[in-house]
Amino acid sequence: MKYNRLFRIGFGARGMVYMGKSLQTGETVAIKEIALKSDVKAQLEIFREISALRICRHENIVHLIEVLISDHSATLVTEFVESNLRLVIDDIERPSNNELIKNYFVQLFYGLAYLHRNGIMHRDIKPENILINTSNRVKIADFGLACLYFLDQPQRTYCHQVATRWYRAPELLFGAIHYGPAMDIWAAGCILAEFLNGAPLFPGANDIDQIACVFQVLGTPTDNTWPEWEQLPDSGKLVFDSIEPVQDWTTVVDVAQCGDESSECLSLLRSVLRLDPTKRASAEMCLQSDFLSRKLPKSPQSIDYTPPPIETSIKQKASNAHIQFRQQVNSSDHY
Repeated sequence: MKYNRLFRIGFGARGMVYMGKSLQTGETVAIKEIALKSDVKAQLEIFREISALRICRHENIVHLIEVLISDHSATLVTEFVESNLRLVIDDIERPSNNELIKNYFVQLFYGLAYLHRNGIMHRDIKPENILINTSNRVKIADFGLACLYFLDQPQRTYCHQVATRWYRAPELLFGAIHYGPAMDIWAAGCILAEFLNGAPLFPGANDIDQIACVFQVLGTPTDNTWPEWEQLPDSGKLVFDSIEPVQDWTTVVDVAQCGDESSECLSLLRSVLRLDPTKRASAEMCLQSDFLSRKLPKSPQSIDYTPPPIETSIKQKASNAHIQFRQQVNSSDHY
């Protein structure tokens, strides 16, 4: 045994993630254990994650330390990153200023630009998968849905049942099987809006409601806004009343915290949250936008903010669950 598991920090349909410690070096690590069994889907996901992380060497991508394979499970050992963007978004004490916003999203788009240059689509960009260490360094993680894409093979097909619903690009909601890295850009735009609002921009209860949430802001597709929409597999399955796009985005996104750069922030958002994936800005273009290319913080470490540690969040949830359980027990004593 090379690593000691300390406590669980996450779990999913395929396995568990633990905070651990190397018995050789004492280094704190993240240990992701996936039971393989005969589950072909689990095997595919772990293969994707291992393949992607072995390719990537970038300061904004989580670092893979090693992979341990047994007959029944696969274990990925990565650097341990103390927090994530979900915890930051939910932190009522985080500062509301451009410095923090720009720091995180410059790094996120740097990471995405690196992935896309190397022909990798992440396909599950969401706040929980954007890790942040105590020095405010962003690390993109969880590559279980990642895949390679090929610009010179436009007819290559991909699964459309990817990405978490609130961050799923419109083309995927309509069943597209030919798509590209613009889907990751859409997700990043949704997260930027959520960071500003403190709540999801498109919180659909199901896939149909998700489409409705998007159309309420961007309007129903037209020949001008999305010429190829009617060619998508599921475009004819639903009929929506004609909706005009929102013109004043300050009614949709709270950019007041951006101060005199509010218009630049809105311009960035509008460049990535477009129905037509061919019209969305690339990660490189986002980095060149007025909002993310000017008045940047000197470094992540220079920001006076420490993200909430994930272990504190987990212990708080466990404590709350215990309190709730005790309340239920005490309540049942009266019967």
